[in-house]
Amino acid sequence: MNIERLSISSMLNVADNVKQPHYALGTILPSIVHFGAGNFHRAHQAAYCDALLNQGETRWGITGVSLRSPGMRDNLAPQNYLYTLAILGEKETRFRVIGAIQNLLVGPENPQAVIDLLASEPTQLVTTTITEKGYYLKNGVIDPDSTDIANDLASLASPKTTYGYLAAGLIKRASRGDGPITVMCCDNMNAGGERLRDGVHMLLAKHSRDTVNWVKKNVAFSASMVDRVTPATDELLKSDVAKELGVRDAAPVATEPFTQWIIEDNFAGDRPPFDMVGALFVDDIAPFERVKLRFLNAGHSMLAALGYLAGDRFIHEALKRPIFARFTEQALKLNVMPVTAVPDGLIAEHYIAQVFARFRNGNLPYAALQVATDSSQKIQQRWFPSIDDALKQSGDTNYLAFAVATWVCFIHKALVRGDLNDPLIGEFTSCSSTGASSDVLAFLTLAGANKFSFFSHMGFMASVHEYHDYINDMGVEQAIEHCFE
Repeated sequence: MNIERLSISSMLNVADNVKQPHYALGTILPSIVHFGAGNFHRAHQAAYCDALLNQGETRWGITGVSLRSPGMRDNLAPQNYLYTLAILGEKETRFRVIGAIQNLLVGPENPQAVIDLLASEPTQLVTTTITEKGYYLKNGVIDPDSTDIANDLASLASPKTTYGYLAAGLIKRASRGDGPITVMCCDNMNAGGERLRDGVHMLLAKHSRDTVNWVKKNVAFSASMVDRVTPATDELLKSDVAKELGVRDAAPVATEPFTQWIIEDNFAGDRPPFDMVGALFVDDIAPFERVKLRFLNAGHSMLAALGYLAGDRFIHEALKRPIFARFTEQALKLNVMPVTAVPDGLIAEHYIAQVFARFRNGNLPYAALQVATDSSQKIQQRWFPSIDDALKQSGDTNYLAFAVATWVCFIHKALVRGDLNDPLIGEFTSCSSTGASSDVLAFLTLAGANKFSFFSHMGFMASVHEYHDYINDMGVEQAIEHCFE
């Protein structure tokens, strides 16, 4: 499409019905550094910052950091880091230009620039959306034998991990005597702030023990609970954005109207007033994290595996199958809800209903394979704790056992078809059989299930094996009908 590209200079040509930044784009102080400036960050945290800037705040701009590909930087830099957020409701779509990102650095190109930025006095907050695999966890703890972790343990001159950049930046910040700083996890994981703290301390113990005490006094490691469905960008979205705006955007983002950000009120320095734009500060983030992981994220992972096995491309397509909708809802209500405490004021049944309503938004197609990315890491937090809790309380686990069996079948089928996107793909490939029952123990061990009590529970594991055989013999829909209908 031969039209002008989105930029500061072309903003005058953007359609009047598109919401634009009300602040002077060249006057914003970037006091936030964000690792992992992908689609979710740009639909969520950056949108909150943009709203804050629109209210007259001037110092909560963002510098993004990529530790891998320069692709996002290369797309956004010619656009002065502007991009379009397409908010896709079931009946209407709204478009908004976001200007909160001021710059985007690519770590491998200039690691010292990232380190210097972290050490800079204006930097007040560091946030992360690096996905589960960016924390390099093995069986719930940081894996020191990972190649990237081993690199950073050997030297911080050119870090490979977020931990490494944080450690190097904090060493320099401490040496200069600059002010306090907060590091906040914005990934879907339990105790994400503690993971970041542990990784930094591990590296400081190796490279700069003198910095440890300074960090304890001047750095807060906080957590947050984030929620907003954000699918991958495709050519159709780019085309729709160009038609609506009248300018071309190389990196638009689609998202849903719903958004939520619950932030642990634990800051070492200045606290951005995100509560002015809809975020909620709380003393204890854990109950909110638990609810999202066990209901929304767990349900998402179930539907992704079920849908993929049935040949559905998108989550909303899987939900159009009544048998999948009933199964997932019953799994959450009968297996998860009885063993999951919810924060005051939240009604679990209402939350689950809201989750399903959001998943059914066909105007926001969310690919099953995208949801299933890195599933070996995700189910450790989304499913396994609920299983252990249910078994401890002598509760029903049949639906969760079936979900586990479904996941094993998903891994095998995705391997065979070349669809699997998982950090353990090599390990899965080496131990995979022809879909036999032996896959159950092998795949679950790789996913860290052997660290949970259910793995040695004979009754539960017998059910997983039985359901696995049913799925292989009958197909997933008939297996559900046979076992639960």
